[in-house]
Amino acid sequence: MRVLFVVSSNKYTGAAAAAEHACRAVDAAGAEGHLLFVGGNNLEARLAGFEWAFPALRKERSPKDLKANLAEIRAHAAAADLTVCHLPHDHTLCHLAGVWKLTPLVRNFRNAKHIAGGMLHARLYRRLSGAMFANTALERQFHSARRSTLPTAALPVPLEERFRPGGDGLRWRRELDIPEAAPVLGMIGKVAAGRGFDLLLQTAARLPHDLHVLIVGHGEARPQLEALATSLGLTGRVHWAGYRGRELPGLYAAMDVVLFPAAGSDHGHRAISEAQGCGRPVVAAAIPGVEDLIEDGVTGRIVPDTPEQLAGAVGSILTDPAAAQRIGRAAAAAVEPRRFPASGKRLTAFFEEVLR
Repeated sequence: MRVLFVVSSNKYTGAAAAAEHACRAVDAAGAEGHLLFVGGNNLEARLAGFEWAFPALRKERSPKDLKANLAEIRAHAAAADLTVCHLPHDHTLCHLAGVWKLTPLVRNFRNAKHIAGGMLHARLYRRLSGAMFANTALERQFHSARRSTLPTAALPVPLEERFRPGGDGLRWRRELDIPEAAPVLGMIGKVAAGRGFDLLLQTAARLPHDLHVLIVGHGEARPQLEALATSLGLTGRVHWAGYRGRELPGLYAAMDVVLFPAAGSDHGHRAISEAQGCGRPVVAAAIPGVEDLIEDGVTGRIVPDTPEQLAGAVGSILTDPAAAQRIGRAAAAAVEPRRFPASGKRLTAFFEEVLR
């Protein structure tokens, strides 16, 4: 089986990461995955040298670029058994390219905002042969909105093998000037408004004064967050690691608890699985899709998204090392079915269902 994954992105984030991981998982299961994406940025650099990665799409600045992209999509789809699109723009391009005439077309819905009504979307959805979802909440939303009879599946983002317990967290504590014995609350993501970093700081301010905060990521909201940290009395206890994609396992290991207070652009909540794979306890806000990844009290905690509730859950883990270890071990075990080979088997089984 040859599966084409199309994503109109040039950055390794959100849907592009989900598309890449699905492609790798399909390969791990013995099928053949190809990834078609926009060249010219860090996604192309990350995938340089991989025969299955094609940075052949252009940023569309003119009708000529659009025409070229449609031709690329048609050519790649003609050689595939099935095509998967991820973003609304991917879906529109595949529709305009007539992919549905060449192979079954599957949409991978990654954000609740992308499940829309209206005549235009209805026309796009009529050409689908199947639909995938970042979580079961999105799947329910889709069926409620569309009353569709399409084959569907909710599949978590496949997890890379590098996320395992045993990372060198002590090295990162030393590099970032975090006391070796200090409790550390960490968070990873784009440092932008609406991503929950304000909640992280407000949560930390309600915990004991020896707590340190580790933030991994970069973005335009850092100055405002630094000012908030100062106003909350966290000066000297917030550590900014910047974007560290390749060093994430070690950075997770430097955290005693990982906070997940808000969804990013992709509602697969990949950071939860990564932290769990590293054996870290995760405290997550009760947002749609989190329940697919965390069993509350067993493989992490799920609480309302208020600083008081989040701080209570974090504090209960930090003050009970035995519980923290128990949750970390259970979390690491729970992600095994999300790793590439097992995820690939579920993906290919769903694609075979669509093809039938």
